[in-house]
Amino acid sequence: MPPRAVGAARVALGLIVLLGGINGFVRLVPVPEPLHPFIQLLVDSGYIYAVKVVEIAAAVLLLLDRRRPLALALLWPVVVNIALFHLLLDPRAGINAVILLGLLGTLTWHDRHAFAPLLAEGRSGSRARAPMGGDAARGERASPA
Repeated sequence: MPPRAVGAARVALGLIVLLGGINGFVRLVPVPEPLHPFIQLLVDSGYIYAVKVVEIAAAVLLLLDRRRPLALALLWPVVVNIALFHLLLDPRAGINAVILLGLLGTLTWHDRHAFAPLLAEGRSGSRARAPMGGDAARGERASPA
């Protein structure tokens, strides 16, 4: 994928998520009233504020282009829940959920090398790690700390 396209997707996703995160604390974009009962429960319990903090943190990481795989990993559970909510419970903004999933999927595919160890199959015949962090086969010694 061309670097400009990756940058555009990164900035677009970062701005959308940042706006959504900030909107949880300060209403910048109007929210349809009354709130869906599920969203009202999240607001009443205070849980939504923890989710909004994660959104803001991930958006800042994306916009600064720092630790992009970490930002993407933080956003996957949030965006999947947003998509499921809009596709199953409140379809008014279903297209927004699809756009978020598309941007997140595109960036994750671009950075798939960072996620490869998470998706790798365990090997039964692999050698065990040396105790205390050292690897004797490569001549590494364990640190004294």
